[in-house]
Amino acid sequence: MIDSLLLAKVYLSAYKKKVSQFGLPTKPMGRTVATWRMRGEERIEGWKQFHRTLRQQERSAYESMINAARNRAAACGMIPTVDPMEPIFLAMLVEAYERISKIEDEIERMRDG
Repeated sequence: MIDSLLLAKVYLSAYKKKVSQFGLPTKPMGRTVATWRMRGEERIEGWKQFHRTLRQQERSAYESMINAARNRAAACGMIPTVDPMEPIFLAMLVEAYERISKIEDEIERMRDG
């Protein structure tokens, strides 16, 4: 099996030779991998039709779930995954658990008070 570091060096060497022929800079520029936020937004964008077909109260709940993922973008970006669905679902679960905990606390206060 070819060592991945060796393979990367071979590709970089070939890239440098190719661009130097045209007088271009020899270092690749810019981002080569999309950020989690970009991949997540792309996935969410694909759900627009679904969002449009929901009833008004369902739309509100859907938007709240999507915002839960957006609000936790930093944490979602820390999960090393190609598919953004796992971090999106985890963010939504955290949001749901947070809300359930608040309701439980309020019920407990009502019982005690």
